Amino acid sequence: MTAARRLLLLLTGINLVNYLDRYVVAAILEPLGKELHLSDAQLGRLTFVFIAVYMCAAPVFGYLADRFHRPRLVAAGVALWSLATVAAAFVHSYPALLVTRSLVGVGEAAYASLGPAMLADGFPEAERAKKFTWFYLAIPVGSAFGYGLGGLVAGTWGWRASFLVAGLPGLAFALWMAFQADPERGAMDATRDEEAGAPYLQRLKHVFLNRIWLACTASYVAYTFAMGGLSTWGPTLLQRRFAITTAKAGLVFGGLAVVTGILGTFLGGWFTDRWQKRWPDAGAGISGITLLAAAPVVAWALGTHSLNVAYLMFFLGMFLLFVNTSPVNALTVSSLPASIRATGIAINVLLIHLLGDAISPELVGRRADALHAVGLAGGDALARALVLVLPAILLSGLALWWARQPRRAV
Repeated sequence: MTAARRLLLLLTGINLVNYLDRYVVAAILEPLGKELHLSDAQLGRLTFVFIAVYMCAAPVFGYLADRFHRPRLVAAGVALWSLATVAAAFVHSYPALLVTRSLVGVGEAAYASLGPAMLADGFPEAERAKKFTWFYLAIPVGSAFGYGLGGLVAGTWGWRASFLVAGLPGLAFALWMAFQADPERGAMDATRDEEAGAPYLQRLKHVFLNRIWLACTASYVAYTFAMGGLSTWGPTLLQRRFAITTAKAGLVFGGLAVVTGILGTFLGGWFTDRWQKRWPDAGAGISGITLLAAAPVVAWALGTHSLNVAYLMFFLGMFLLFVNTSPVNALTVSSLPASIRATGIAINVLLIHLLGDAISPELVGRRADALHAVGLAGGDALARALVLVLPAILLSGLALWWARQPRRAV
């Protein structure tokens, strides 16, 4: 196995446990909230605290990554988030839980900023959409494990055990990553990086003058806002509206995530790889169309009172949302010169979370609390609150049409 393929395998494994860690919390919100006597707004704030720290730490790691040994930085981050997740199993107060989720945010920032840049340096531009497809397939698989294992373990041994299951696997990946070689920056780029010798602030300015990066970042801000609300509150909506158990809600939502995520991510990457030679903007076009199509489907899922219809509409809506994952991320990475790639990705991480899933779960929770206070039933209140994600899905699709216009030199 080549070093690049070994790195792809390892980073994909880390991406999987990363999302397992994230979505185990969504699976156990209901029993966790009951034991610690938390409101929906407080439960939503768990995501805000995690993301707020995560997005602030990401640019720091991006700056470090453009200068130091990236695999060791990733290893340190993975070890930190894994230990923090394990620690969450032993908390007995809301402030302590917020502290552990904050530390998870610091650890994940290291990996999120560095992983895509390292992969881009391991494969030529023509292969990146295909390779990123495998890398991003770990998102739905990891999310499914988080929902499914989190709900199943919580239903059997309690929500604290779910944090242990989510945290321990990352320690093995951290040890493995610490001994990997750092791929040469820009070695696989088709064009020479003319900014490599320029001062850092000058190179940073070119990130914000890059129209493709701006379009992809704007799209992903709106997409992350929508996915943050849906992924955090989806299992809880099923429990409240249809009176199903925590374990069943986690397993069902996990199953939906893994099937739709694999299909959507794979097909998005496959169609982009197949069509981009004849249609250079294939990735942006495919992603934009499927995102616009997802909005009415998600609206139907939120409005129905039939469990079977809800399952069907969530399946189709999640599939359409996942199609854009590989094309948009590959386009974002390839639009940046190697000398500033990790920093550009880190700023992208900062913005998409600052304006995206750092705020949407708590906004949905606050809206649900307000609707419940005026007499709306718990499931209906949460479904009505989740309507906030629909304009974001539409905006995400529309923003990608900007990336399809003729490109100017930056």
